[in-house]
Amino acid sequence: MRLIFIAFISVLFLSSIKPETYVGKWRIEGGSIIEIYTEGDIFFGKIDKRAEQPISNLNGLDNKNPDHKLRNRSLLGMDILENLSFNDGELSGGTIYNADSGKTYTVKVWIDPDNVNVCFIRAYKGILFKTFEATRIK
Repeated sequence: MRLIFIAFISVLFLSSIKPETYVGKWRIEGGSIIEIYTEGDIFFGKIDKRAEQPISNLNGLDNKNPDHKLRNRSLLGMDILENLSFNDGELSGGTIYNADSGKTYTVKVWIDPDNVNVCFIRAYKGILFKTFEATRIK
């Protein structure tokens, strides 16, 4: 019985989410695509493709940015996830920028342990949060 328990625990650790599992392109609800990448041990996510029918910033620029000097920058290629660290199977400790509002939120990203092609992105400020589902495309 003890060997079965040890084997079960070993399988759990072997199948756990690894940092490299997050790297790649993810389609978010609504159609936008973000590409998660690393610089050293820190994770970032940039806009790879905008939704077919965006709800704001129709000209493709960062119009709502609180820094007026940045309002003419293109959304494509812009980092919206910044400074995330891998810890206990998830990414946390960083921020997500919402170009639709010009606001930045604390963020946590985790992968569905039953389907590594699905991840969840939770943006939160205090006790309020919104969670988005994303599906791996590459």
